[in-house]
Amino acid sequence: MEKRLKKTLTRTLKWSTGFFSKLTLVGILFVPAWLSAQHFLRLEQKVLNAQMNSQPSRLLQFVEKSKPKDLVKIFSIVKSNRPDVSDNEAWKVSDVILQESVKHALDPMLVSAMIEVESRFQYKAVSPMGARGIMQIMPDTGKFLSTLDVGKQHGLRPETFKPEFLDDPILSIKLGVYYLNDLRKQFRNLNLALIAYNIGPGEIQNRLDNNLDLSDEYSTLVFSAYQRYKKANLPTF
Repeated sequence: MEKRLKKTLTRTLKWSTGFFSKLTLVGILFVPAWLSAQHFLRLEQKVLNAQMNSQPSRLLQFVEKSKPKDLVKIFSIVKSNRPDVSDNEAWKVSDVILQESVKHALDPMLVSAMIEVESRFQYKAVSPMGARGIMQIMPDTGKFLSTLDVGKQHGLRPETFKPEFLDDPILSIKLGVYYLNDLRKQFRNLNLALIAYNIGPGEIQNRLDNNLDLSDEYSTLVFSAYQRYKKANLPTF
């Protein structure tokens, strides 16, 4: 029994010695290669960063190819009005403007122009009349919209609605674009819909019923910005 134990121990020692010898050999062969690879990757990243910093036009070409042109245009509009917001935030707002405009068959450049006139893309803007947010929605209008599907889809309920909810730019855009499209259906005219968005549909209807004059100052501002956006070329960052 003792001899077997000694033989087993000898074989174990030999196996261990051979294993660690092989492991050492693997380390000698491959560790320098791994270190070289890591050094190469770091060097390659430095070169790529340098190219991106020195050649912004190439980066723009990549952005244009990977994102729709309208989205890139909207992004440039957001950033020109709000250079203080991060690119990530600007892309997020731009994407919502594009999606909601397409959903309601409105030109995203028109919606962008409207937002510029309303708030210049200030998320927490409050007008003297109390309209709030990036699309300057009146709290009563926001509360009304919370009773509709567009409000319910975002967890809004009239009994718990707060005006501060309209300071969320994503929610404000979704409610505002829905409301503009609803006004367009009601008055069957985009110009009237824009005026109604500005002074209220009740006032518009009253003036139409009594053949009173309508001021188109607001809609003129929006259409002027809209035409400027339509004619503008893609930006160069």
